[in-house]
Amino acid sequence: MNRPLDAGVRHQAVRGLQIIWLAFIGSAAVYTLILMLLSLQGEAPENDVADTLRPIFWIAAALLALASLIWRQQVADLDHRRQPTSARGFARLRVACIITWSLCEAIAILGIALGFITYQFVDYFPFVVIAVTLLFVHRPTAWPIERFLRRELR
Repeated sequence: MNRPLDAGVRHQAVRGLQIIWLAFIGSAAVYTLILMLLSLQGEAPENDVADTLRPIFWIAAALLALASLIWRQQVADLDHRRQPTSARGFARLRVACIITWSLCEAIAILGIALGFITYQFVDYFPFVVIAVTLLFVHRPTAWPIERFLRRELR
């Protein structure tokens, strides 16, 4: 029988994840500020590397975005795995959340790296938009928290 979870237990679990998630969002904001200040410093030094690296960075960002979505889908199947794991319930979900958010964060990091190379805010901006959008898609309230808490409290 599925009895309702205590609201305090769910709130505490969600709150912890929200703090971690907000730290990821905050770091994207810090990256944006740093690159805005850098782009105000003037022109970038001449380099031909930027034209070569742009497509590589875009491909890497696309792969990271895809990996975050695939990893998230794998979380939905955590209860159905046949192999035993050492972590239980909510601890597994927390790790899955952090890995997914890290994949999203890596997209913003690629953008800031490209921005450091080119000194162009426009090279960075699409990366941070994609990263923050994915972080919003993977926000704590979108995860099956209750299912994992129920499993742990059994």
